[in-house]
Amino acid sequence: MLKFKLLAGLIVTVIIGGALWWMLAARTHENAVAGWLEERREQGWLAEADVSIAGFPNRLDVTLRDLALADPESGWAWSAPRVEIDQVIYDPTFYVVTWPPEQRLAAPGARAVLRSEKMAASFRAERSAALGLVRASLDIQRAALSAEAGWTAGADRLNTHLRAAPEAGPENTYQFRLDGVRLRLPDFLRELVDPAGALPPAIETLAFDGHAALDRPLDRRALEGPKPDILSFSLNDGIAEWGALRLAVTGSMKADREGYGEGEFEISATNWRAMLDAATNAGALAPGFGETLKAGLGFIARLGGDGDRLDVTLVLSGGQARIGPVPIGAAPRLAD
Repeated sequence: MLKFKLLAGLIVTVIIGGALWWMLAARTHENAVAGWLEERREQGWLAEADVSIAGFPNRLDVTLRDLALADPESGWAWSAPRVEIDQVIYDPTFYVVTWPPEQRLAAPGARAVLRSEKMAASFRAERSAALGLVRASLDIQRAALSAEAGWTAGADRLNTHLRAAPEAGPENTYQFRLDGVRLRLPDFLRELVDPAGALPPAIETLAFDGHAALDRPLDRRALEGPKPDILSFSLNDGIAEWGALRLAVTGSMKADREGYGEGEFEISATNWRAMLDAATNAGALAPGFGETLKAGLGFIARLGGDGDRLDVTLVLSGGQARIGPVPIGAAPRLAD
C-alpha cells in the first residue's frame, strides 16, 4: 500500500511539474512575441496581433490572429488572418510555420492578395542564444498573386531549401536549392518579354542548386542588424525551361576587393536568339547592342555546329561581365 501511495504521489508530482513547466514555457513564448511586436511599434511600425498559446502538454503552438505589419517609411505592409508557429516543448530549436490560404500585401503604389493551397516553412536552429540557422525550407503549392491593378502571377509549386554546410567551404557556408514548377509571370511582364506571344503562359521548370559563403552567420543578429555580405558563390546546377527555350548554367565567383563578383560561369542555351530578344524587349539590353551581340554569338554558335545551341563562358572580372571579348554589362555586386 505504501509503495502504491509513493508511486501515485510521484505521478501526481510529475504531472503538476509538467503542467507548471508548460505554463512557464507558454508564458515565455507569449512574452517574446509580444515583446517583438512592441519593438516594431517603437520603431514606428504598425504591428498588431492577437497572440494565443495551445498544445498542452507536449507542444507549444503559437497562433497569431489578425496579424498586421506595416512599415510606413518604406510603404510595405502585410496582413494575415492567422499564422501558426508550432514547436514541441522538448525541442526549442525546431519550428514549423503555417500561413493561411489568403494574405494581403502592399508595396508603394501596389496592393495584392496572395492565395495558396499550401504555404509552410520549417526552421532548425543551433542550440544557442543567437539561434544560428542549421536548415530551413519553404514549401508553396498552387499560389496566385492578384493585384488590384488587374495583373496576376503565380506558381504551381515553389520549394526552397537552405542549410549550413561547413564541410563544403569556409566558415558560414550555406547550401541552397530552389525548385519551381509552372511559374506564371504577370501579364504586363510577359507581354514585355514576349510581345509576339510565342512562349507558353508559364515557365515550366526553374531549378538552382549551389553554395554561398557569407562574412557572418545567418542567425538572429543577421535579421536584426546589417545583412551579411557574400564572399563566394557557386552554382552547381542551374536550369530554366520555358517552351522551346532552355538555359543551363554552372560556375562560381567570389567577391573582389571592390565587392564585385569575379569568376566564370559556363552557359548552355537552346534557342538563345529568342532569349536575347526577350532580354532586349525587357530593357535589359539596348536594341542596337542586342543585335550586335546576336551577330557575334551567332558566329560562335555556328562554330559549335548547331546554330540554335550556344555554349559560352561568362567571365566576371574588374567589375564587368563579358562573353568572350564582348562586354555585356556590370558584374553583380556581392559585398559592400
